[in-house]
Amino acid sequence: MNPIDIPAIEEKARELRAAEIQRMNGLFAEHAKLMTQLAADSIVVSAAAASELLRPLFSWNPQEKPLVASHPGLLLEQMNKAAFKLFSWNPQDRCSA
Repeated sequence: MNPIDIPAIEEKARELRAAEIQRMNGLFAEHAKLMTQLAADSIVVSAAAASELLRPLFSWNPQEKPLVASHPGLLLEQMNKAAFKLFSWNPQDRCSA
């Protein structure tokens, strides 16, 4: 019967554990790099898509065409009144007497 060399087994286990930890660290670093690249690409694509969605809001020109060709005066007058009511409210306008 051969004697069991416990210190040699423990040393071999430590070496294998250290090699596995190094391998896992490499995998984690590789995955982190890939995820960072994917996130950065996603942000760039999302920003481009968002800019295309927002473009009509900032490029709208009200003088290009009338809102309603059949009754532009009526609709414009109603919109004017609504805007006036919205922006002309004054809380100090009330009488306190």
